[in-house]
Amino acid sequence: MKKVLLTVCSAFLILIIFHIFFYKSLYQKQITYVTELLDRQVRIVGNSVDNANNNFISDLNEIVFSGDIAQFFSSSEHQRRSRESLRLFYSKYGDFVSGIKLFDSNKNEFTLKKEANEWLEQTFVLHVQEELTTTEKLTYSNRKFEYFLPVYTNDAAIMNIVVSVDYQKYFNEIFSAFNLKDYQWQWVIGEEGNIIYTNNEFRKILTGLERITGEISEGYSGNLIHKAETGSGILQVVSSYYSTQLLQRDIGIVFSSPTNVFQKYIVRNSILSGLGTILILSAVVFVFARNLKLRGEEIRRLKESERMLFRLIEEMPAGVIIYNKSREILKANKIAAGYYSYNDEADMKGKIYPEYSPSDSSSYYSRYPGGNFSPEQFIILKKEIGETVLFRNSIPVSFMGEDATLEMLVDVTMLESARKQEVQSNIAKSEFLARMSYEIRTPMNGIIGMTDILSRQVLPPEVKDIVNLLRRSTEVLLNIVNDILDFSKMEAGKMILDEVPFNLREEIVYCYDLARKTIDEKILNINLEVQETIPDRVIGDPSRLRQILSNLLNHSVSNTNEGVINLICRLKEKSSSKMVLEFEISDTGKSFDKASLKKIFGEYVTSDPRNLGEGGQAGFSTILARQLIELMGGSFSVQSPSGIAGDKGTKICFSIVIHADEKPHKSLVVDKVRSFEDIKTLVIAGEQGRDEEILNALHKLGLSVNVTTFQKSTISQIRTNLSFPDDRYRLIVIFDDKDFDGFEPAELLLENKLSDKFVIIMISSNDLRGNYVKSISLGIDHYIVKPFEIRELFETIQRSFPLVDRKIPENNNDSLRNDLRILIIEDNKMNQKVLGTILKSLGYSFDFADDGYSGYIQARTRHYDIVFMDLLMPEMDGYESARRILAFDSSVLIVAFTADNLPESRKKAELSGIKEFISKPVRIEDLKALFARHFKNN
Repeated sequence: MKKVLLTVCSAFLILIIFHIFFYKSLYQKQITYVTELLDRQVRIVGNSVDNANNNFISDLNEIVFSGDIAQFFSSSEHQRRSRESLRLFYSKYGDFVSGIKLFDSNKNEFTLKKEANEWLEQTFVLHVQEELTTTEKLTYSNRKFEYFLPVYTNDAAIMNIVVSVDYQKYFNEIFSAFNLKDYQWQWVIGEEGNIIYTNNEFRKILTGLERITGEISEGYSGNLIHKAETGSGILQVVSSYYSTQLLQRDIGIVFSSPTNVFQKYIVRNSILSGLGTILILSAVVFVFARNLKLRGEEIRRLKESERMLFRLIEEMPAGVIIYNKSREILKANKIAAGYYSYNDEADMKGKIYPEYSPSDSSSYYSRYPGGNFSPEQFIILKKEIGETVLFRNSIPVSFMGEDATLEMLVDVTMLESARKQEVQSNIAKSEFLARMSYEIRTPMNGIIGMTDILSRQVLPPEVKDIVNLLRRSTEVLLNIVNDILDFSKMEAGKMILDEVPFNLREEIVYCYDLARKTIDEKILNINLEVQETIPDRVIGDPSRLRQILSNLLNHSVSNTNEGVINLICRLKEKSSSKMVLEFEISDTGKSFDKASLKKIFGEYVTSDPRNLGEGGQAGFSTILARQLIELMGGSFSVQSPSGIAGDKGTKICFSIVIHADEKPHKSLVVDKVRSFEDIKTLVIAGEQGRDEEILNALHKLGLSVNVTTFQKSTISQIRTNLSFPDDRYRLIVIFDDKDFDGFEPAELLLENKLSDKFVIIMISSNDLRGNYVKSISLGIDHYIVKPFEIRELFETIQRSFPLVDRKIPENNNDSLRNDLRILIIEDNKMNQKVLGTILKSLGYSFDFADDGYSGYIQARTRHYDIVFMDLLMPEMDGYESARRILAFDSSVLIVAFTADNLPESRKKAELSGIKEFISKPVRIEDLKALFARHFKNN
């Protein structure tokens, strides 16, 4: 404590000495500053007086020597010019001159003054001749000076010019910008040492006046510190003086400033500064002493907290590892040491903590991360027996004075094992449902196929009704099977939505008409309202939208015996490319409580039919509809009653997100295009080769086609082509396949502002999700996916060139070949019978093979035009059989004829060379459409 007291006393002494030196230094700097300031100001005013004096005499002599002034009283013209000159002279020196007088030896006199901006001029004859002076002179009377200047003619003085000068007014004017009353004033000293002007009332100069007078008489300028007596006492004054002349008279201009003003200011501020510093120092000492005491207590608390933290780390039921930026382990507990097979946590200290990435052992987590977790949060430690799965969470901390990371490790091996089992269970369930769907479709193929044939026969009315009932029942059963399969896909996360253009109103009306066919319109009406602002063409998944609307409408129809069902579609929101559509289905049927609604629409599924009540349906259709809505980015809500008829009915509201199918604006003029021959077409393909199938279709339409391989210079060639209006391209067709990204040239066309000058069609054999929306954003008018019919290409071009007159003949069965050689490779006798019966009804003959290998051998012995191939068969499956057949006969068309219509199966079939895919149960219309696409007579 004594050291602290000694330090404080020494600080106070140093502070006092510092302030004394600081005061003297500041005072001297202030004296120097004021002196330099006064010097600058007095020189500015002195130079101004010098200029005024020199110009005054010069200007006055110029008036005299002009010659006009000598004849002032004898010639009116000379008098007019002289008056103008005198007015100009008076105006120039208005702050100095108070009047001008002219008189001659003939008692003539002229006076000129100015009052309130008015010239006062007077010419008169004197009663008494005023004496003419023959030399320049300056006289003083009534605080004014009069300057006499004689005018000579023939060496004789004939006239005097007398200029009255007001010194007081002049000095007030030039000193007005510098007068600061008690802080700074100005005064003028004459050549005899008398003060002829001052703007401050002081009694006398006590010291320094003789020095100022002597140096002024010598023409010097300078400064000094001296004393003066004023009304407030004797003051020390800093003065700067300047020697000059005014009207041939030596004068001295002096600027003075008392030193006591800034001396008091400096002393006051020094005292306040010193007191403030002392107070601050005292406060700092007090705070320092208090903080020193508190810091000691805090250090004790920190040490206690540190001991508690280390104990928590040791006792925590999870692994804890703390490592620095270099991943060097600073601290670990026993559990963490056990995870990494160390005997003790001390063995881990100083070791490098390894980094883990999800690419090595965590591929499983990349596919099934679960919840909101990411694969990076899991660590898999391989053990001698099995593996340990750790969940980790990292927290940035400061440990032992350096930045570090605290990592918590929780053993989730048992939880993860259960989760894997759950995932595998879902996969097994999905595979079981898919297999069940496959097995059910096989017998249904026979039922639907045969009822399809029977319905086309001439039957008695009773029998026809039974056939129609049987067919409707099988269609309902098929819908249930499809719903079950879709439901399993949704649960497994394998449902993929299409993005294709379709007519929204047509899909809504289709569902509306389908529902109307199932009701008695005498007691139940279905009303439809579609908002006019909704566009006709949109991009989305039409089949899933149809499935949603049909399932929800069927629910309303099944629960409404009479009254009304309202279907309303509105545009809820629209952005640049996306739209949110809102649907509302309300009815006057049965009402449900909240628990029943949750069962019906999927909050949870009940297996007890007693919970449903009469007319209640908690099947897959409504649950699937809700899940499809959520998959399409929408929302779902349901309430009961509906609000239409009291406490009856149900109101369903849901929204979906779709894309607007808005074609890009084109500047291309198509009014003169009257035929396909007028449409000059550029085809852009990749380097791997040309698609002859597409080129043949373009030539069949009669287009004038040029083909180019895409290069960097292609865009320049297209731009150059625009310079030839009569021979320019109007249509650009871009190929897109797995070897060539057709969107690359489309993007370059857009960047170079060429897209709007052509109709652009992209034909893709590598269709991916999102391609259609991407094509619209890149200015592509039409996106067509292979395989396609020539009619689709024709109608697409005709929409862009509406005045073309060429027509495509309608497809009809008469134009189909009837000499086809057909092979059916199918292991199920019933399916053989069904497909064979349908082919016979169409007029075709065929051969059978019972498995893939037999079909392969039979195809080698005889050429077939078309092979219907089941995919799952004994001996050899359909995929391998198709590959072998196409290896020796690539001209044959192989059609998959199977109940396995999963996307994976379709892709595998395409890789095997199978070009068409018909899912069981087969219908006559499916076969007619297939033959129309591939086997026309022309």
